[in-house]
Amino acid sequence: MTFKQILRKLNNRYVYATLVFIVLFLFVDQFTLFEQIKLRKKLKDQKQQIEYYDKEITASKEYLKALKEDTATMEKVAREQYLMKRDNEVIYLIETQE
Repeated sequence: MTFKQILRKLNNRYVYATLVFIVLFLFVDQFTLFEQIKLRKKLKDQKQQIEYYDKEITASKEYLKALKEDTATMEKVAREQYLMKRDNEVIYLIETQE
């Protein structure tokens, strides 16, 4: 096939209509190909965030359960975070300089 024969076959209204629709879908439409790629990437990132927060919620629930049921964990949190002490103890705070 020569170049002229190829051009004659492409000189068809169906080819023109197909090219117009391709251009519309790729560049002009509200949901262009580039917009779809961007939205898929955003969806993937949000799914990763959902997985991360699900793991964090599970860890927090386990920690809360340990706080409610285990007195040693409750005492550890009270001592470390709230600086609570027993009646016969003295607490010394050591601050480091950065």
